[in-house]
Amino acid sequence: MTRYFYLTLLGGLATCGGSLHAKDNAPTFNKDVAPILFAHCTSCHRPDEVGPFPLQTYEDARKRGRQIARLTQRKIMPPWKPTAGPEVFKHARVLTEKQLALIRDWVEAGMPEGEAKDLPPLPKFPSGWHLGKPDLIVQVAKPYKIPAEGPDIYVHFVLPLDFQQEKYVKAVQVLPSNRRVAHHGVPILDGSGTARRLAKKHGGDHYPNFGGPGFIPRGFLPGYAPGQMTRIDETDPRGITLGKGIDIVLQMHYHPTGKEEYDQPQIGLYFTDKKPERNIAIIGMANNDVDIPPGARGHKRSDTFKVPVDFEVRDVWAHMHMIGKEAKAWAELPTGKKIDLLHIPDWDFNWQDTYTFQKPFVLPKGTVIHAEWTWDNTEDNPRNPFHPPRRIIWGEGSTDEMTGLIIGGQTVRASEEWLHWLSVLGHYLDAERKANEAKRKRQ
Repeated sequence: MTRYFYLTLLGGLATCGGSLHAKDNAPTFNKDVAPILFAHCTSCHRPDEVGPFPLQTYEDARKRGRQIARLTQRKIMPPWKPTAGPEVFKHARVLTEKQLALIRDWVEAGMPEGEAKDLPPLPKFPSGWHLGKPDLIVQVAKPYKIPAEGPDIYVHFVLPLDFQQEKYVKAVQVLPSNRRVAHHGVPILDGSGTARRLAKKHGGDHYPNFGGPGFIPRGFLPGYAPGQMTRIDETDPRGITLGKGIDIVLQMHYHPTGKEEYDQPQIGLYFTDKKPERNIAIIGMANNDVDIPPGARGHKRSDTFKVPVDFEVRDVWAHMHMIGKEAKAWAELPTGKKIDLLHIPDWDFNWQDTYTFQKPFVLPKGTVIHAEWTWDNTEDNPRNPFHPPRRIIWGEGSTDEMTGLIIGGQTVRASEEWLHWLSVLGHYLDAERKANEAKRKRQ
């Protein structure tokens, strides 16, 4: 459910409240409800953030008390998409049954404000940067214009680093200046100088290249997608090393909004003096044989990957576009045991977080990982961009469709990293081959 649908829904519901007589032992805003909202809601529901209205004061909450109770009871808010909660994932935005009951009882009691002395201080949030001011900020040289209409735009901004020695990175945040048009952003590392030459051919610091960066990447940094949060896990031995001669090439995907827009994205780098003990490794899965007819409900695609070496799992991330309905992944161990990795039964393009497991765990060599993506291309899907529904095929535009699953972690033995990456790369090339074969058969 997009934030725009939330706004419409909330605006259409009755906003009465505060007229009932509070019970003597009823919860109050200052003592009981404010701590819940400040901990779980205000980070998004404040000026210049993604929430459609603020939740910072008693009056903010009172005006929308019945809506807050309705949406929290239905567990639409706070937005947490996986079926698994804090027992599996860190940073789960899930309210306890006690917290849900406090909000409900507060509303039923007439939404009393309570004693001023009970009100906790309003939390302080860094402006824009999730972890406070970065150690280094690199910014696109000038605002980039996105036209009011037309196809989606892929542009690659070249951001030279010119480091004279290695730098160790513990966190990265991509920060668009205009999230209305920013579909996603991927920082790609270039050590060949190719990106600089491509940008020079186009007369500046950027170049278009729909479908790829135009060079073989030296690596990637964490990027931007709606709902993505930047965090540091001090227990994680993995890290990123940026060497001399490395440029960051920020691939931005823009979607026109109907009016002329501008964006000037930044990348914030947080450094550490400690050299990473291990390199970040991933398992990437996808099925790009995507051709969804209009009216299709429950249209599925899947992918499997056989783990070549013992692999320690730390996090998982899934991807689809606007008509996605369900994403799930699970692992079958060589013993036959099944482990659920991720299940999002109500996909929402606006919340594409990386989900970090409470405790890392090992998938032994020979484990088969399954990924499955499901779409709803009917009029019943409120997120469908087309009315009436149209045929939707694989593509990089917002109104096209795509699949993706990334499992992050590390090989148990550092000496086997090369074998792991060979397998991951081979799987990627095989997926591309299968998708191209399917496309040729349809044509």
